[in-house]
Amino acid sequence: MKKTMLTFALGAMSFYSASAQADPNCYVYLCLGQSNMEGNANIEAVDQEYVDERFQMVACVNFTNPARQLGEFYTAYPPIVRPWTGLGMADYFGRSMVAALPRDIKVCVVDVAIGGVDIKGFMSEEVPTYLETAEDWLKASFAAYENDPYKRLVDMAKKAQQKGVIKGILLHQGETNTGQQDWPQKVKTVYERLLSDLGLRTADVPLFVGEVVSADQNGQCASHNSIINNVPNVIPTAHVVHSQGCPVRSDRLHFTAAGYRTMGKRYAMEALKALGQPAKVNDSYTLHASLKNLYTATGLEPIADITLRPGYEHKLDVKATFLDGHVENVSQEAVVSATGPLTVNGTTIKATGEGQATATVSYTDFTGQTVSTTVAISVN
Repeated sequence: MKKTMLTFALGAMSFYSASAQADPNCYVYLCLGQSNMEGNANIEAVDQEYVDERFQMVACVNFTNPARQLGEFYTAYPPIVRPWTGLGMADYFGRSMVAALPRDIKVCVVDVAIGGVDIKGFMSEEVPTYLETAEDWLKASFAAYENDPYKRLVDMAKKAQQKGVIKGILLHQGETNTGQQDWPQKVKTVYERLLSDLGLRTADVPLFVGEVVSADQNGQCASHNSIINNVPNVIPTAHVVHSQGCPVRSDRLHFTAAGYRTMGKRYAMEALKALGQPAKVNDSYTLHASLKNLYTATGLEPIADITLRPGYEHKLDVKATFLDGHVENVSQEAVVSATGPLTVNGTTIKATGEGQATATVSYTDFTGQTVSTTVAISVN
């Protein structure tokens, strides 16, 4: 009995010691999913130019290039997930977070992802059966995590808890489960297991779920987005990160590097809102040129004049051009106001009577700068 009590006491002291050393200003985010979380775009020169040392990663495997050891912390230059993976969701999530948060706050990601994996690949008890019929390339990815990616995520998350506080979980997965109506319930199972195994409270650790390639990009799995958007009905602390307008590769499954940069920023904006922080660059933060060019909108693309009949409506498609030359669909972030016989709901305008009207479309970029354009509307 005494030995049992001593063991318990030592274990409690060890946990207390680790917790006492954790920095409350180190925000940890767990990341999991399949190829779009893993990183499927080539890492470009601009992605290697600068990473703020406040953006950290835990190496979830041993790396040879660059040299990294399992369980150690590093500045999060890509690749983050495994050697030879590409640019993914976490890269510009972390960069955007440290640009927006106060300068005394660090961000650390723990990222375990496997291209092509079914959600049950993150359920340890399902893995042996799942791998029996898996392709060799998928088995090789599982082997990197000793055939238990969920356990590796939990083990590395516990490492991160010694240095910081888990603030959220990022998921980008679902292509392999397209159309499966029970997918949100399976996501809930994984989410709740993570909370339980890591001693976390639901209210403190929201889930951020990214859409797959959208219908406006002819995404192969775009039909799954309606299921993804049901996740907050199953997990009240979940937030959906939209993928509308994000550029994609020719396979219509994976985003381009530009698409990952945009999706990473969008994940960050949702996470910042959940923290009660402004979803913009902190006023005291000096942006590196590469980020300034990415975040700064130079204007909105002109929208052609519109003719509507009374009672009819039209959804505006709003696109912004940025300093680095990329064009981004910002319809979901745009604000529309109108004069004349119109009502406005989001970016949808509805004609209520005859006459001339004007809609003013505004978008505030991640630097806090607002750009706008006007649309002339005839209602007859």
